Amino acid sequence: MGNFETEIDSVPITKERRVPKDIDILNNAGLPRANIAASRERPSGTEEGRPRQRTVLQQHVEFFDRDHDGIIRPYDTYYGFRRLGFNPLFCLTAVSIIHPSFSYVTQPSWIPSLTFSINTNYIHSGKHGSDTESYDTEGRFVPEKFEEIFSKYSHQTQDALTFREIVTMIRGNANIMDFFGVFAMVFEWGALWLLRARNGLLLKEDVRAQYDVSRARNKRAQKQKQINQLRSHEGRQPAVSIDWSQIDDEN
Repeated sequence: MGNFETEIDSVPITKERRVPKDIDILNNAGLPRANIAASRERPSGTEEGRPRQRTVLQQHVEFFDRDHDGIIRPYDTYYGFRRLGFNPLFCLTAVSIIHPSFSYVTQPSWIPSLTFSINTNYIHSGKHGSDTESYDTEGRFVPEKFEEIFSKYSHQTQDALTFREIVTMIRGNANIMDFFGVFAMVFEWGALWLLRARNGLLLKEDVRAQYDVSRARNKRAQKQKQINQLRSHEGRQPAVSIDWSQIDDEN
């Protein structure tokens, strides 16, 4: 192996924002994973209930696709944020930001959608700049880039981010003149902070789980199971449950 340094004393930023270490367990952490959001703590990603035929980015947005037809309409996004616990005003704001921004670039042709719908099969076309690069341009997940979020910016508490550290991360990832990308990062991480921050910290596993929406997916599966058990107890036909592992890219 060659002899090289990852930090230089005369360039303090290289010492402040360190590269991730002890990630050999990930077996080539820089290699993008098509369908798992892997981390040092969970090198196999979320194994239970994972839709194997969808990229991690598709898994991320399909929480909002209520009927699983590959199309996310504005009202799908509204009700998705409502299920997450956001108030109606925030949900309407999210719809007004997300759909005008990402509808056209995710269409299969140059013809725009008159309903501002988002096609999940082309969601990789909506990847914006100034992000963490945890998703690549094809929607795969890059574990090394995810680990960099915490090796570079998690200083106060290991494997967790404070609000100030998130702001520092957004500023550190900002590309020149990329106003939309920075705005998108502020919105995305701000929403995640409101949703998952506990005791002033955003935990690493909570961040990882939002990439493939495994926490929300498992919560929905548990709720479906409870509904089916209640229906069965009442002598009614259980509602049809969704087997996420069988969802395929058929559109």
